Amino acid sequence: MAVIVAATVASRSGRYYGFFVMPFSGCSMVRQRTTTTTTTTTSHHRTQHLSTVQWHLSSTLSSSPDYTRDISEQSTTVQPSRPPLILPCQPDHPIYSVMAPMVAASDYPFRKLLRDYCGVDLLYTQMLHAKNFVNDANFRRWHCDFYECGQRFPSSLLPSQRDCLGSNMPKLSPSPPQSFAPLMVQLAGHDVDTVVQAALMVYEQTDGKLAGIDLNCGCPQNIAKKGNYGAFLMERDSQRVCDILTALRKHLPPEIAVSAKIRLPPEDDVLTERIARLVETGINFMTVHGRTLKENKTAVGPVHADRIRRAIEKARSINPDFAVVANGGMENYHDVQTILQYTGASAAMSSEALLETPNLFQSSSVESGFTPQDRFQQQVFFATKYLDICEEVGPPLPGVMGDGGSFGIVRGHFFKFFHRYLNADPTSIDLRNEFAGSGMRTLHEARVFVDKLEDRYDHLLPEDWSVLPSSNPESSWYRRHRKPDRRVHQRQLRTLNEDECLMNVEAKKREIKERIVKMKQQRQSQLAIEMELAEHNTNPLTSNI
Repeated sequence: MAVIVAATVASRSGRYYGFFVMPFSGCSMVRQRTTTTTTTTTSHHRTQHLSTVQWHLSSTLSSSPDYTRDISEQSTTVQPSRPPLILPCQPDHPIYSVMAPMVAASDYPFRKLLRDYCGVDLLYTQMLHAKNFVNDANFRRWHCDFYECGQRFPSSLLPSQRDCLGSNMPKLSPSPPQSFAPLMVQLAGHDVDTVVQAALMVYEQTDGKLAGIDLNCGCPQNIAKKGNYGAFLMERDSQRVCDILTALRKHLPPEIAVSAKIRLPPEDDVLTERIARLVETGINFMTVHGRTLKENKTAVGPVHADRIRRAIEKARSINPDFAVVANGGMENYHDVQTILQYTGASAAMSSEALLETPNLFQSSSVESGFTPQDRFQQQVFFATKYLDICEEVGPPLPGVMGDGGSFGIVRGHFFKFFHRYLNADPTSIDLRNEFAGSGMRTLHEARVFVDKLEDRYDHLLPEDWSVLPSSNPESSWYRRHRKPDRRVHQRQLRTLNEDECLMNVEAKKREIKERIVKMKQQRQSQLAIEMELAEHNTNPLTSNI
């Protein structure tokens, strides 16, 4: 049995918030210790002393999670039952929280951050194209980071990883500490034999210690359309999808789970028919993203929680114990509870929200009294710990990012961690441009960037934080494509018509014009703020107001 422990660490500018997994014997535990750690983190070798580390029990997600608390909207209907998600490889540990597969974001260091500090139960690799995986050894070397399920760390780093470490960083130990934890490997493809061959190669490479293989049936990107996989394969040839899943279940050992991650079709009758066919392939579980193929990026829209529920009800009418994971529309811990309670899903999966708020699945992420300053220090903690992990086990593999991709992935995580500060607060724009520039390429430089960002916010008073644009919830990474008046999720069934699925040319033109007008208004507001600051000859991010 394990528990999630929160660490509050005093620093020069406030408190860091940390969350990590520790063994727990069942007794109440409160432990306090004092420690002093010296780390060099800036170009001028500033020494930070982290002292008075207080440990306290915050939640028990991995053993007896309470998914009935903090429900923001109660349904008037009877709540559906929730059979647990049980993986064959660990039958005594139900899964409740899941990280989604994300290209250039599901790297091993980030997965380790989520597992060790944020208590996420099940993690996915990024999507791996089955054909490339089978035929290209370099593709495997640039993508395969299955370290938590038996794969050995390589004897040497890739050039992109070495560049990311930089010349002034200490060399990694030959054998970073090995850990074992459930990992799902997601494959994409349209050829039955190729996908099965790729799955068997993954099985061999991990000595059979992976949790399972997931088939990507939900990717809505154009590259999936061109490659005939993901949501496009499901819409074009759902029978082929079923054939692939049936073959995977047939050729993989029973202790290896097989799953599918899908999106909603526009019509309800197609949804129920599709769910029935997927269950009958013999897969262990499935994930349902509560949006359609067309509902992504700027057209993301609210999640259709009612249709996720309908899919779950259909699956369990065939197999009462069938586990379904709900995905989409979960911006915070309260949303997680709401979706789980309403849909009856066995577990919750998050992608974009988890990139910004790694402790999304913990109640401590929305505890009362959590101030904008606390949030900033929390984000600093996540960024710092991510860098620590990169130094311990090696920077991310470059994957699809190509040359320089290792630091490109680090940069991507930092932009999510600090999105609201780099994009909403006017006087942080120079730091954003600096971090986005090609001149920054190492973990050490990333640490210097964090220190610079902290310096900008060091002397703010509580009343100063409350008026910063970054303190507005609308400034978050998760809401960048969401209209202010749009709810994150909705309950009522909304029948999608052709106009909603495919906007006509005139509608697109109107939307573009509206966006241009909005951008101009935002720019004018920003200039007004800057002029007011200049008029008072003060900078709210570098001095007391």
